[in-house]
Amino acid sequence: MLILYVGDLHFSGWSMRGRIILREKQISFEERRIELDWPTTETPEGVLTVGDVIEEREAHIGCQCAFTDLQALDTEGLLAGSVAELLPRVPILVDTDTRAIAADVVSIAEYLDDIASASGAALTGSTAAQRARIRTLSAWASHDLSLLIDDAPYAKSIRPQPPSELDAGAVEQARWVCDTVAALLDSSGGPFVVGDFSLVDVLLSTCFQQITGLGIGITDRRVAEYAHRLLQRPSVRDHLDEATAIYRAIEAAEFGSPQWILRHYRYNRELKLLHDWQTDTCVSVRNMTAERIIDLAYAGYDLDAIAASLAGEYRVPLKRATADVHSLLERLTPAKARRAA
Repeated sequence: MLILYVGDLHFSGWSMRGRIILREKQISFEERRIELDWPTTETPEGVLTVGDVIEEREAHIGCQCAFTDLQALDTEGLLAGSVAELLPRVPILVDTDTRAIAADVVSIAEYLDDIASASGAALTGSTAAQRARIRTLSAWASHDLSLLIDDAPYAKSIRPQPPSELDAGAVEQARWVCDTVAALLDSSGGPFVVGDFSLVDVLLSTCFQQITGLGIGITDRRVAEYAHRLLQRPSVRDHLDEATAIYRAIEAAEFGSPQWILRHYRYNRELKLLHDWQTDTCVSVRNMTAERIIDLAYAGYDLDAIAASLAGEYRVPLKRATADVHSLLERLTPAKARRAA
């Protein structure tokens, strides 16, 4: 059995690449998803920060994660003592039959091409010359575009309202991507960068989601057509549809309702934290009443029903319970909604 560990679909561009690889290979697999980037440290000023890994040891190929989160899902016990424990990041592919573990997008593609060469796309090439070209371009796409990856991130590119200002270095690297793709299309004749769909296109799919999603212009018609072709490929399109479902859920809820407010957040009950992924801010949930309000809101209760439930459970006047519910929901209401009101 193949198991693919990934991060939040609306956060992790590297996980996007891993999922595309498995779908392009047309191989059945089980997906296990962990939540990324929960704050672990509070500064003396009360600011919650993410991660305890020093910058010099932070993953740049793949999305850094906590090994304990991976281990919690590893019912087979294959990750302990593996490379995934030394270098915890997603995506990770585990083959329970061979006990092989690939903790990098390129190694995932190469492993699957080795064990299932006749299935789906030959992502890493079928000849020595093709493999050399694809590996060279894959190294460029995964190692040399750090400004685009970090400063114009995938997570922001799929939000309904992307940022109005972009880092100049990220924009320049986006232009470099477009210039390089134009030259590659000239050389290969298309429709993809080395002719047939390959690992290079998988790696570039996230880049072009960032470029188009953040409104960075593509001036070359051939590159624009390639970007459209790439993002409309079923493996890519289906992932992006799943990744943006969380934003459609906000739109589907009644504006200002408890569900609408709470759908702007991830909730970690163990850490007692709400995380607004659109503003990258966190709120600590500091008492049982607040926890109960949040649970009832996620369960679909409206404000009056939440207040009535609290009044009955805690044996307090309905007026007081209503005030408590209103106060918490007002605190959690996104700033943009408060300004509109």
